[in-house]
Order: sequence, then structure tokens, then C-alpha cells
Amino acid sequence: MPELPEVETIKRQLDRVLVGQKIKLVEKLHKKSFQGESLKVMGKKIVAVKRKAKMIWIDLEGDLNLLVHLKMTGQLIYQGEVGKHTRVVFELSRGRLIFNDLRKFGWIKVVTNQQLQEHFTKLPPDVVDREFTVKYLEKILASTGRAIKLVLLDQQKTGGIGNIYANEVLFCSGIDPRRPANKIIGLEVRFLHKYVRQVINQGIKAGGTTASDENFVNVFGKPGRFQNQLLVYENKTVCRRCGAKIIKIKLGGRGTYFCPKCQK
Repeated sequence: MPELPEVETIKRQLDRVLVGQKIKLVEKLHKKSFQGESLKVMGKKIVAVKRKAKMIWIDLEGDLNLLVHLKMTGQLIYQGEVGKHTRVVFELSRGRLIFNDLRKFGWIKVVTNQQLQEHFTKLPPDVVDREFTVKYLEKILASTGRAIKLVLLDQQKTGGIGNIYANEVLFCSGIDPRRPANKIIGLEVRFLHKYVRQVINQGIKAGGTTASDENFVNVFGKPGRFQNQLLVYENKTVCRRCGAKIIKIKLGGRGTYFCPKCQK
């Protein structure tokens, strides 16, 4: 699933190529992938492209928006070719935007400004927001005895972290992903906060991660580069710090990689 760095990469690229264009036609190739009345957005000019957590919204003139969640395998490709996994096609005044989705879990919704605001007020701060402070993280951790990795993945508590980056953050922080969140206190919280910000921003700078499934590509169909910097995720050999064998387990149904020697 695309995480905050991947979605932020897509958002920035779409903002450069879509703003000022008008939607001429919406072609729905899979009914559930586009929710709402397509006629309402036809002829509308694109004002901006923005992001919240793992979602993108395309701000249209007037009171309408296109809210997009890529889920596991969604892709937004500018000037792309329609293929067997294409679910929605937007014909624009100067180009084409296609929505591909192999698993068909992703969606695009037509929402008003009020509906958008109501949806976002229920969400926690993104981990790159100013509101995501050490004190905020400390409060979240103290409130639960769940495994720390599961807390980082919980989009009702922290916005934007997914499986890849949670593995990397915990490795950099020296924290075992199975540890109860409320047992992480003091300086450990500060280190965790530091590495959450650092790893996520490194991922953004590298244009996201294209893991072994190769699902993530940017709006021009190109892979990310952060997979070349990963220290532990999908590492099936040894720890680069101490040489111990990297262990892979399932935690909350997700593949979890960690070093039993470096992470306590």
C-alpha cells in the first residue's frame, strides 16, 4: 500500500501537471472505483492537488473535490495508456489521467468541501505535521499496551505510516516491534519521534519506495528510489550494524523485519 512518502510524491507531481486543466470526460470502467456523479465534475477546472494521510484530493472550482485513496495497488498515471487494470479515465483539456488498480480496493469519490472537512476532522495529525509533537506521541504510546508497530500503523493514532516505514523507523530507533507501546518512555520516545520524521522525509526525498511487488510507480510511471536505502524491510540476510541474522515474523498480519540484537 502506498504510504505517506509515495502519496506525497504523487500529490506534488499531480499538482504540477493538473492545475489549470479542466475535466472534459470521466470514463468509469469499474463502477465501484468511482463513487458519485461524474457529470458534476465535467467541465470543472482543477485548482490544486493536496494530501492528507494516505489520501489525495483534487480540489475543483466551486464546492467539489475528488478524494482518492489508492489502497493496496492503486496508481494515478498522467498521460498513461489504458490497460487491463485501468478502472477510471479522466480526459483533460491538455492530457489524460488514468486510475489503475489491480486489486480493485482503491476508490475515487466526489465530495463537497463540507464532506471533506468532516472526514478529515476525524483523523489524527500526519507524522510530518507540526501537531505531531513528542508530547503527542508520548500520549499515544502511554494509552495502550499494544505492540508498538501496530500503534504506528494505526491510522486513527498516527497519519501516514505504513508497513515499510514502520519497519525502518523501529530499526533506526533500536526498538523491538513487539514491545508494548506504553513501555516506551523517556528518551526512547524522543528517538522514536526523531526517526519517524527522519525516515518519512527521506522517503519523500527519494520519491517513495517501490518494494519487491513493484506496485508503486509515480504519475509518470517511474519507480521510487528509497528501496535502495532500506536497512531492514525485506532484508533476508543479516543486520548491517551488528551482523546478526534478520528475523521476519508476522505482526498484525504484516511482514515484520527486525534485528533481535539491535532492537530491544
